[in-house]
Amino acid sequence: MPQPDESKPSEARRAVEQACIEWAADLKALLTGVLRDRELAEDALQRTVLRAIQAADSANPDTLRGWLFRIAVNEARQIRRDYRRESQRRELVAAEKTAAWWTVNTNHQAGDTVDAEEVKQLVKSSLRRLSNNQREVIERRVYCGQQFSEISTEMNVPLGTVLTWMRRALEQLRNDSQLRGVIDPD
Repeated sequence: MPQPDESKPSEARRAVEQACIEWAADLKALLTGVLRDRELAEDALQRTVLRAIQAADSANPDTLRGWLFRIAVNEARQIRRDYRRESQRRELVAAEKTAAWWTVNTNHQAGDTVDAEEVKQLVKSSLRRLSNNQREVIERRVYCGQQFSEISTEMNVPLGTVLTWMRRALEQLRNDSQLRGVIDPD
């Protein structure tokens, strides 16, 4: 009995490859609309074609177009999830660096003209001008030493929200005119 030639693509694979070529422009338009970025759409299209070819034997020829577009939407969603995770990771690193700067600069005497107690009072005054959520995140992270993930869990809000509150709070504190002359944000 002759063995099938593994080097030749199956009929299903040829059909999927042809569908990918035929509907490439429509797929790219869909992906560009979903991702709102041409480069990400191009990446998603390449991932879609690869996944479709890998799964070609499970494709139903009668629903090939819908099947292909479903793969494209799933790939776009995965890219968005990956992008969000990476954005949160970058935001977390930036928040950690800023929190470390804030801790160092608010725990030491700011200069010869201002004593440590004066700095503490200025910091407390500036903290009171933050929203309750921002102030709580600053206090938990800087003064209690909690990790952002702990703060997120205990406050029952998403990690991204905690990071945003931290970033905005630190921006406000950096721009606070009372603190600007006392603490140097390098």
